[in-house]
Amino acid sequence: MLQGLNIIIIIIIIIIIIIIIIIIIIIIIIILELLWEIIEYSNQIIGIYGFTKDPDTLNYVLIMEYTNKNSLKRCLTEITKNWEQKLFCLYQIIRGLDNIHGEDLIHYNFHDGNILCNKYKENIYGIFISDYLGLYQLTKSFLKENDIYGILPFIAPEILRGQPYTQASDIYSFSIIMWEFTSEISPFNDKAHDLQLALSICKGKRPEIIENTPQCYIDLMKKCWDEDPLKRPSSEEVLNIIGDWIFLPWHKEIEDINEELKNNIMEFINAPIEHNNLIVESHPKACYTSHLLDFTSKELNEILEESSINKERNTIGSIRDMKTSKLTDKYTKEFQSILVKYNDGLLELNKNYYSLKKIVQENKELEVSLITENILKLNSFDLDKYKIFKFATNSQEGTRIQLNTNMMSEDINSLRKNLNELKLELNQEKKELKNLATV
Repeated sequence: MLQGLNIIIIIIIIIIIIIIIIIIIIIIIIILELLWEIIEYSNQIIGIYGFTKDPDTLNYVLIMEYTNKNSLKRCLTEITKNWEQKLFCLYQIIRGLDNIHGEDLIHYNFHDGNILCNKYKENIYGIFISDYLGLYQLTKSFLKENDIYGILPFIAPEILRGQPYTQASDIYSFSIIMWEFTSEISPFNDKAHDLQLALSICKGKRPEIIENTPQCYIDLMKKCWDEDPLKRPSSEEVLNIIGDWIFLPWHKEIEDINEELKNNIMEFINAPIEHNNLIVESHPKACYTSHLLDFTSKELNEILEESSINKERNTIGSIRDMKTSKLTDKYTKEFQSILVKYNDGLLELNKNYYSLKKIVQENKELEVSLITENILKLNSFDLDKYKIFKFATNSQEGTRIQLNTNMMSEDINSLRKNLNELKLELNQEKKELKNLATV
C-alpha cells in the first residue's frame, strides 16, 4: 500500500516537472517568434540566433549575428567616402530605427556604438542596429530617480532635464549620427563630457555644421535635433526624405522630379568630398561608452532655472536702463528748449529796450507809452508755473508761450534759479525804462 502511494507521488512530481518544462519551452518559443518577427521584418536589425548560458557565471547570453567591421564608430571614415555611400548607410540606419518605432518601441540608447557594420564587398556595407531589446531597461532598474545613463552627446536635451524617453529622443540621437557622417569624428570630442556640456546642450548648443554639407541635409539634421521634441520629424518621415534623395533618380528622369527635390539631389551630386580640419584627438574627459553620468537631471534643472531667472533680471534691468535713458534724453531736450526760449526772451527784451531807447531819443511819446506798457506786462510772470512770455515789438499785447513743466526734479531747481535771475534783470530793465519815459 505504501509502495503504491510512493509511486503515485513520483508520477505526480514527474507530471509537474513536465508541465513546467513545457511552459518554459512555450515561453521561449513565443520570445523567439517575436524576435524572429522583428528580424524578418528588416535586415537592418542585427540577427539573433538563440540563447546560451555561461557555465561559469550562469548568466544567460544572446547569440547574435557576427559583423566583420565592428561598430559604426570604428569604421566611420571607411564607409563615408562619398555622398552616395553616406546616404545609403544612413538610409539603412533610419530604416532599422523605423522598424523599431513601427512596433511602438523606443531604442533608449541609440548611438554609433550600437550600430554594427558588415562589409560584403568593396564599398558595399550592411548596417545593423543592436541593443534594441531593451537592455537599457535592465540598466534602468538599477538607476535612482533623476539619474542619467548613456553617452552625453547622443542624449536629447529633454532627457537630460529628466523627461521620459520618446521616439523623438531616438530621432535626436539619429541627428547626431547624421552629423558624424559629415565630420567623420565623434560629436563634441574636443570637450569634457560633463555638467557644463549638458547645460550648453540644453541651451541649444549643437555640433558645428561642417562646410560644404548640402543645405537640404543640414535642414533635415537641424529638424531632427530641434529643441522641441514635437517639432522633430518621425522616423518614417526621415526614411522617406532620405529614400527620395537616393532612389528617385533611379526610378525617374531628373527632368520629371519636382524642382525642390531636383535641387536637393543636385546638391549631393555636386558636393565636394573634403577632409575636415576638426580636432581628431578626443578630450581626456570625453567618454563614448554608455555610463551613468556624474550629475543628475535635478542638479541640471536647478542651474537652468537659476540661469533663466538671472537672464530675466538682466533683461528687466536692460529695459529699465533703456527707459531711463529715453526719459533722460527727453527731459534734456525739454530743458534745452526752455533755455532756448529763455534766451529768446532776453533777446526780445533787449530789442524792446534799445528800440524804446531810440524812440525816447527821437521824442516819440506815443510809441514810448505803448512799448512801455507792453514791457511792464512782465509783472504777469507766473513763476510757480514756470511761464515765460515772448514779446514782439510790433504787438501791443505780446504773445505768450507756455513751457512744458514735465521735467526732472533736479532740472526744476536750476530753472527756478534762472527765472529768479531773469525777474531781477527784468525789474532792473523796467526801472530804466520808466526813467527814460519820464525824461
